[in-house]
Amino acid sequence: MRGSERVELRNRTRDAHQRVDAAVGELSTIEDYRRYVARVLPFRAIMDEALRNVSWPEGWNWRPSGVAELLAQDACDLGLAPARRIRPDFDLSDPSALLGALYVVEGSSLGARVLRQRALKLGFDETFGAKHLASMANDTTRWPSFLSLLERTRDFDVVRSAVTANAVFALAQTCFESTYLVAS
Repeated sequence: MRGSERVELRNRTRDAHQRVDAAVGELSTIEDYRRYVARVLPFRAIMDEALRNVSWPEGWNWRPSGVAELLAQDACDLGLAPARRIRPDFDLSDPSALLGALYVVEGSSLGARVLRQRALKLGFDETFGAKHLASMANDTTRWPSFLSLLERTRDFDVVRSAVTANAVFALAQTCFESTYLVAS
């Protein structure tokens, strides 16, 4: 994949990405943070499970790291109910579609660095309430290694990848905007 295709993928997903960022919000209060954990948990549980069940293309010596278990621990720390299950509306059997989903999931590690700082200000860290953010933010090799996989994948279809990435962003937005996902 050439760099221009990566830029095109980013451009084709920019609006969906911005909507999710807006739905996540600033996390300036403990209640904001609790709401974030309650809503990101179902999204990551869905994505982690979907990615565990993928038939990985031959030659891909790379796998995503899941954070749903750490998120479940964070939810427990915060006294939140278990995540509600939602079914994804996308197919990850095509390598370009799979890369689109991974673009969203792995890209969230970049945002986790910012969110971790906000969580720290609220008193949450790698020992209580923000284990998932610490794990994502501390692994600085994930995003560059994913980009390397993206760039060396042959027959990459940026349109198919963007369609799936936008579907994954839409799933995240659904989770963040769903009031029934907030636990007491």
